[in-house]
Amino acid sequence: MVERLLSPSDAARILGVVPATVRAMAISGRLPPATMTESGIRLFRREDVERLAAERAERERQDSVSATVQAQEAVAS
Repeated sequence: MVERLLSPSDAARILGVVPATVRAMAISGRLPPATMTESGIRLFRREDVERLAAERAERERQDSVSATVQAQEAVAS
């Protein structure tokens, strides 16, 4: 089976960011590209993009819970 690779635009849609953010994630190593085209476009594995999306969603959930707890503590004091 041939693995379908995602363009920066496709990866950005899944992650809820703009393609420039995907490129920055690739440069920083947070989202390593599977390969690059001859013209220099980075392509990404769907599983890598989905893993990063899940990690970001979990981090946002944890941040939301922390903010709720802090707000409740502020009201209680």
